[in-house]
Amino acid sequence: MFDIKYIDNNEVKIIKKQLVKNKDNPKLIIEQINIKNKKINIIQDGYLLVGTKQRVAKLFIKKKLKSNPNITTLLYAGTLNGFGAIATAYAAYKLKLKCNVYLSGIPKTCRQLNTLYALKANISISDTYREARNLEYKLYDKNPEKYYLTPMGMNDENNIMINMLSKQIVKASKNTILSDNTRIWLVSGSGGIAMAISQAFPNAKLFLLLTGAGKYKQRIIEWSKINKNIVLIKPENLINNIDKYYKSVKDYDDLIFPYVEKYGQDNDFIWNVASD
Repeated sequence: MFDIKYIDNNEVKIIKKQLVKNKDNPKLIIEQINIKNKKINIIQDGYLLVGTKQRVAKLFIKKKLKSNPNITTLLYAGTLNGFGAIATAYAAYKLKLKCNVYLSGIPKTCRQLNTLYALKANISISDTYREARNLEYKLYDKNPEKYYLTPMGMNDENNIMINMLSKQIVKASKNTILSDNTRIWLVSGSGGIAMAISQAFPNAKLFLLLTGAGKYKQRIIEWSKINKNIVLIKPENLINNIDKYYKSVKDYDDLIFPYVEKYGQDNDFIWNVASD
């Protein structure tokens, strides 16, 4: 279970202040770094409280409420270092709903927990993802009309989130250096962000490092077979020097960096979804 000792109250206060004036879909912040004589552009959504899904979280849940106005509580099961739970809690906070998140991992003080706490989410931490998911289902089964099982990464089977996020990305990218004919590197878990980027920029070439599993991983693999602009990266054992260049999420978004360092080309982009 969750222990309050893992919360940094000073950081929580800062997050609460940011929430007052926080915009859901601000303009993309693109920073440039130099790696081995190559200029690489970082699309840094780590500056957003919720990461990239902040751009679509409220819109997505608001649409779900239209079809089921009886929903009072959002549920989400994920990992401690992930941002899907935070996106869910953010939507609940904005729409004045309750939110229960079930996380797996070793409890520790981190931005993710502090943000969830600031967003007034009810937090539960289990040793494994299966245990976390079972707790989520146990509560949901008590009253399916009242609870909404938010899909992993908000990546619903009807592509509602993908379509919405794609439009938000187009808006946020206006008057930036990001264009349709470019190369973008990113980590892909449930695949929703990658699919939304591809939809927003259909001529862009995406290099994806898959971190998801099960049906989500298979969905991306099948999608890549029919999209000539999607390249799935073959995992290698590479040294990661990302800390010298920019902030990211350890053991998730940061995993893409060594591949860009080794194989990236001048003026490539990295889409950094969030940061610790």
